Parts: sequence; structure tokens; C-alpha cells
Amino acid sequence: MSFRSFRLRVFLLVMVVAVSAIGATAWLTLSLTSREVERSQRAAVEHRTAIVDAVQRFGLLRGRWPGLDRLVAGLSRDTGLHIQLRTEDGVVLVDSDNLDGRTSGPVQGTALGVDPRPPLAPAITRTFEDSTGPVPAAPGGLLKNLFTLSLPPDLFGPEPVDQHFGSPPMLMLRQAAQYRAALIAVRCIDGDAAALRSDVVPYLTSAQRAARPDCVRDATRKVLGDDAWLQGIRKAYLSCFQKGLNSADCVRTAFTYGVSDPSAVPLQLYLGARPDTGVGDFRRPALLGAAGLIVVALAGTALIARRVSLPVRRLTEASRLLADGRLDVRVPAYGSSELARLSESFNAMAEAVQRSEERQRRLIADVAHEMRTPLSNLRGYLEGLSDGVVEPSRELFASLHEETLLQRRILDDLQVLALAEAGDLDYTMGPLDLAEAVAGGATAHRAVAAEAGVAMTVDAPAPVWIEGDPDRLRQVLGNLLSNAIRYTDAGGHVLLRVREEAGEAVLTVQDTGVGIAPADLSRVFDRFWRADPARQRATGGTGLGLTIAHRIVTDHGGRIDVTSTPGAGTTFKVHFCRR
Repeated sequence: MSFRSFRLRVFLLVMVVAVSAIGATAWLTLSLTSREVERSQRAAVEHRTAIVDAVQRFGLLRGRWPGLDRLVAGLSRDTGLHIQLRTEDGVVLVDSDNLDGRTSGPVQGTALGVDPRPPLAPAITRTFEDSTGPVPAAPGGLLKNLFTLSLPPDLFGPEPVDQHFGSPPMLMLRQAAQYRAALIAVRCIDGDAAALRSDVVPYLTSAQRAARPDCVRDATRKVLGDDAWLQGIRKAYLSCFQKGLNSADCVRTAFTYGVSDPSAVPLQLYLGARPDTGVGDFRRPALLGAAGLIVVALAGTALIARRVSLPVRRLTEASRLLADGRLDVRVPAYGSSELARLSESFNAMAEAVQRSEERQRRLIADVAHEMRTPLSNLRGYLEGLSDGVVEPSRELFASLHEETLLQRRILDDLQVLALAEAGDLDYTMGPLDLAEAVAGGATAHRAVAAEAGVAMTVDAPAPVWIEGDPDRLRQVLGNLLSNAIRYTDAGGHVLLRVREEAGEAVLTVQDTGVGIAPADLSRVFDRFWRADPARQRATGGTGLGLTIAHRIVTDHGGRIDVTSTPGAGTTFKVHFCRR
């Protein structure tokens, strides 16, 4: 019954949403017409800069306007605006409404200028940043250069080393000649529909120049041989000079004259709204759309209700089985919907519960196995002493006492490990010199190493600061040193090194002991795992030291890496973040 009521609730919910959407659609359809003019005005403000830039770049790269109608049609579609371009004489060159087969609609009265002529190169204009006064009354060096020097025969080659060619007038003259020659050359290279591929000096790409060097040479000769054009630029500069204007204005005036001849003519841009759509045009499509939406909503909501209820029913059944102890239960998760993600979350939760249960079982089994043998030994000796089979002695009681201490250490380590894994282990964090801590820890273990016949070396020449708990990190160092000494035979060597590597503080503990088999490296940090069980039990190891060390280092935001070669030794590297 609950399943059917859930499906009904979903069905009613989707129907309410669908009906609301239909009503909102009808209202929006009627209100869109009144907002169209306002929208187009806002669009004109938003898009006018982009439209001006696009038209201006089109003229700059081609030097003429044929083909502009295609660009205008695309811009009109993208922006939803009526675009009209006129010459400075008022002649309409392109109108987007005419391109769409409509009568030209109204446009705004204010025009935006479109100047397709290239700007003067920034490198030239920067030379005038500190120039504020007028040109001297008598012709100076800049004017002399412009009248007495000729342009180099290779306009697109490297700049001449002569210092006079680096003057702003000569640089301006060279840029104007480059633009003029580039427009001529590109039409030779690519045909009448050609366009420059770069809007910056020298306008022709290296690939274009390499493809048709003959076109480039012919265009260069044509430009350099046009004495009327060159004299026109010089006269424009001289006229400005004679009016007493500053060098910057004169160079810009002459450049404008030089590029005006090959450039496309400037245009005036007018923007407006597309023709209005009447309310009557929306009525019939709105009714048809509403009817179609109702049919689709009825079919879609029934399908949605069924699709939603099935995974919910599966999740409900799986939850009940999980609560009954079936930890291996999972639900299928298809697609990327909310219900699929819910199913994946349930599966992840069930997997975590199963892993936790398995870890708990393994821990209980490991503890039982670890304590069974020593407790059996204790029981046997105590029963032997009670029955008089075993003679009491000081050595026997010392051995029994040592065995009880080992069991106490196992229980203490288990408590520390349980607190660490539960996140309840207390840490007193603060600045810590890892080199100093390692030196102090090594001192505490030198006697044990000497007794085992193992040499110990500390290589920590400079302070390395980290953020950590001194007591817990001493516990980590103690566990690593104890293992290194325990598994190294007499005559062996243990090295402690502290260094900064790649922005990290790295503690290295390296021994020349028995080593670890490659297949066992992944188990080094498992509870109660021992490379040599007999050796570790004989020296009092609990099998939990490396597990605890790994947990403490992880809580400090670090990591432990281990490498080993059987018969040659083992190296542990502990990485911490620098303070």
C-alpha cells in the first residue's frame, strides 16, 4: 500500500509541476512581445562593441567590403539585432533585415563609427610617451629622415641597423608600406577572396610569405615604386609640421593618409530591434503546445513514477536485509540520477559496514591467536608448579614475569591503536626540530644497539622544523629503531638521517638486516604481522609497533614508505610537511 501511495504522490507532484509550467509558458508567451523592444535595446548596448570590432577587423584584413553581408547576417542571428551599415555619405551598404527578406525596420538615431584602417604600431606610439612640446620651427632630424631616406627594398625582412631607420617617421612609413604591400600580395597569393591572417605588423604570416615569395616581391616593388603615394605621406607630415603640432600628431596624421588609400572606406553602424511579433501569432502555437505538453506530461509522469518507485523498493528491501545481518547485500545502480547516486551511497555504506565487521573479526582472531600461546605456556608452568612437576626457581619466575609484561604491552598497544583508529588519540601539536628529536631518540636506543652488536649512526646536520607531537613522534622513532635493531644481526649497521627533500621533512631509518620479501611489503603495517615471528617474539615485539607508527604519522598529515632487499636490509622513509 505504501509503495502505491508513493507512486501516487510522485504522479501528483509531477502533474502539478507540469500544469504550472504550462500556465507559466502561456503567460510568458503573452508578455514576451512587450519586452522584446527593451531586450533589443539592452542587447544593442551589450553587443555594440563586439559588432564594431568584428566589422572593423573584417575591413582591416581585407581592405574592402565585399563579403560583409555574410558577416552581418551572422552577427544579426547571434545578437538578435537589426544591423545597418552606411557609408559616410549616407548610402546603405548592408542591412540585415533586407538580407532576411524583410523591409528594413527602424534603427537608433546615433551611429557608431567603424574605421577599418590599421592603428599605428604600439612600438611607435610608445616613443612619444615623453614627447609633449611642439616640433621645432626649423626642420629637425626626424623630418630630415623622412625626406632624405628611402625605405629598404625588403619591407618584410629584418629592420635595417641604420639608426635613422629607427626614428618614428621612418617606422611609420615602413608600417604603412607593409600594410599596403600585404593587401596587394595576399590577393596574389589567395585570389580575390583573400584576407590577411594577422591584424598586426607585418600583416603577412611567415607561411604566406614563404608560399609565394614572388607575390611579396612584386607587391613590394609596386609600393616602393609609387612615388605619388610616398610623396603624399611626406606632404601630410610636412603640412602638420608647418602647423607647429608635435611629432606624435604629425606621425599619426601621415600614417592615416598612408593607409587610407588601400583600406576599406569608413562606415557608420546603426542598430535596432528586429520586427515585432504580434500577440496573435503566439496564440495558436501556445494552444497546440499546451495540448502537447499535457499529453507528454501524462505519459512522462507515469513513467517517472514507475522508475522512481522501483529503486526505492530495492533500497528498502536491501536496508532490511542489511539490518538482519546480510552484510553482502547490494543494490544495482544505473546511470547518474539522484536515485542512482543514492544506490551508490547505500552500496558504499554497506561495503564500509562489511569491511568494518571483517576488520573487527580479524582483530578478535588475531588477539586470540596472539595471546593463546603465551597464556597456554603460563598455564602449563603454573599447573606444573602446582603439581610439583616443575621445580620453582628464580629464572623460571623471571621468565613468567617477562611473559606477563609482554601480554601487558600487547594490551597497551591495542588500546593505543584503538584510540588512534577511532580518532580519539590525543596529540599536543607544536613546533618540533625533527633533527633534534631523532638525535635524542637515538641516544635512548644506543645501549640496546650496542648490546645487540649493531652500530648506529645519526646524520642530522641541520634543524628541520615540523608541526608535531614530540611524545608521539618519539614513539614512532622508537618503533622504527626497535624493528631495525631487532632484525639486524650482530656486526650490522643502522643509519638515521634527517633531510629536507622537495619541500618535505624526511626521516630515514635504514638497516642492514634480514630484509623483507617483495610479496610481504604490502603487509608491513598490518596488525600482528612479523617478517620473522620467532625473532620478534624472542625479543619482546608485539607485532603492533609499525601499525601504530603508521597511524600516528598519518594523523600528522605525513606518510611512511618502505623499501627492502632480502638479505641486504630495509629502509623506512617518513615524510612530514615542513613548518
